[in-house]
Amino acid sequence: MLKNIIGRLIRKQEEVTGESADFMRDLYEASPRGFWRFVLFVPMSRHRGTLSVDAASAVRIAAVHAEDCGPCLQTVIKLSLDAGAAPRLLRAAVEENPAAMDEETRLAFEFARHLVARDPRAEDLRHAVEQRWGKAGICEIALAIASTRVFPTVKRAMGYGQACQRAVIAGEETDATLKEPRAA
Repeated sequence: MLKNIIGRLIRKQEEVTGESADFMRDLYEASPRGFWRFVLFVPMSRHRGTLSVDAASAVRIAAVHAEDCGPCLQTVIKLSLDAGAAPRLLRAAVEENPAAMDEETRLAFEFARHLVARDPRAEDLRHAVEQRWGKAGICEIALAIASTRVFPTVKRAMGYGQACQRAVIAGEETDATLKEPRAA
C-alpha cells in the first residue's frame, strides 16, 4: 500500500514539473529512509516569503543554472511560470542578462549568481539585499539556493545527469545556448 502511495506522489511530481522523476523511484527502492528525507526538500524549495515571484524565480534560476542546464532548469522555469513569474524576466535570468530585469529582480539575481559562484562580489550586494528585504530576504535567498541545488546534485550522483539543452520559456526557446555549469 505504501508503495502505491509513493507511486502516486511521484506521478503527481512529474505532472507538476513536466519532467521525469525516475530518480525518485530509484531512490525509494534503494533507500526508503533516504527518500523520505529527500522529499522534505520539496516544500523548502518552493518557499517564498518576502521576495516577489520574479525575484525568487531569478534566484532559483541562478542556483540551478550553476548545477544543471537541462531538466532541472526546465523544471524551475515551469514552476516559476506556474507561480506567475514574467516570462521575459525568466528569459533574462536564463540568458544571464541582468540589464533586461527590473531593479528588484536584478538585485536578487546578481546576489544569488555571485553567491553560487563563490564570487566575493556577493558580499558587496549583501547590504543592498538586506536593506531591501531585511534578514528574511537573506534567509529566503539562502534557502532557495540551497534547496534548488539539491535536486540536480542528487540526480547527477544517481546517474540521471542530462546534457545541456536550450531552455523553453512560455513555448519559446531561449536565444542563448546554455553553458556547462560554472566552476567555482
